[in-house]
Amino acid sequence: MKRTTYALLLLTLHFWALAAEEDGKARPSLKAKHYEIGIAPSHITTPPDPLFRSTSQWSTVISQVDLFKYYGVQLINTDWATDLDAGTLVEFAKKENVGIGCEFGDFHLSNRELSRGAFRQLDPIFQAGGNVTSIHLDGPIRRMIKGVQKHPRALALAEISKNLVGFWRKLRAKHPSMRIGLIVNLPNWDYSEELVGYNGHYTDQSGVTYAKALDAVHQALTKAGMKVDFLEVDCPYNYYREKRTRNKDAVVDNAGKFAAIQRWCEKQEVGFHLVVNAEPRKAGAQAFHDLTCEYLRQLRRDGIFPDVFIIQSWYEQPAKFLPETEAFTFMNTARDAIALIQELYPQK
Repeated sequence: MKRTTYALLLLTLHFWALAAEEDGKARPSLKAKHYEIGIAPSHITTPPDPLFRSTSQWSTVISQVDLFKYYGVQLINTDWATDLDAGTLVEFAKKENVGIGCEFGDFHLSNRELSRGAFRQLDPIFQAGGNVTSIHLDGPIRRMIKGVQKHPRALALAEISKNLVGFWRKLRAKHPSMRIGLIVNLPNWDYSEELVGYNGHYTDQSGVTYAKALDAVHQALTKAGMKVDFLEVDCPYNYYREKRTRNKDAVVDNAGKFAAIQRWCEKQEVGFHLVVNAEPRKAGAQAFHDLTCEYLRQLRRDGIFPDVFIIQSWYEQPAKFLPETEAFTFMNTARDAIALIQELYPQK
């Protein structure tokens, strides 16, 4: 071995040792609990059906996964998303004993019958003999609220809450066991007046913090005899690690924000889901992998312990899903992230 290479190896090992020591000192104590792991490969890269036909190239990942989340638009023949075969997914889920989740975000102001669009993206799974165990609602509040939406029929928060109660009721009537939860794009909201977002423009435009919006929807559902089953946080690591807002006009405390959300979920008995990923940006698939893994280490140092970790991509990178043994494929990132979760987090 060349002397320079040997020296670099020693230096790398030294930094790894320091990082491990730092992690060990900084990690707060966490009470062991049961948590779940979900995956959601990108809907704009490789068609997903080969994943379901054989798990031989991702056997480690599938052995640890509780939930496979698909994007609902993959079932309605859009020209911008990869298509998904419902029957193939259903057969896979039954064989592997994996739950199926659907991410749904088509909350259009021109269609007050919100449930109609959701059923289009759910029904093919049920018609194929399967079951969607959870529906993950991507940003319904910001898609309808005045200020963010400039449409003349954009709604006030009270109207949105009322519409979502009707939406919940229709989903519950047709699929009573399905869990229904909200996804929040956290960097774009101020969670509260004290816990601001990196961008925060949804709050700037609407005058509403996400905590206020969440409480309004939760209270409306509770009054109607229903509830938010889970809150799913979308905040890629690139944004989580930011210390100041985009405009540099305020401090961003994402660890404090996540802790507040975690407490809210515990108090309301709402599941806390966390999407664990990172924007690839110019560095591509390797950045998605490396930053996702670093995200988990930082979350552990910050004492953030969700009920469900979801390793998810909505990016063009990683472009390849398989194999899990090839560096920086989606399943390679999922494999390494799952190994870190199991190493860092205590589980019952």
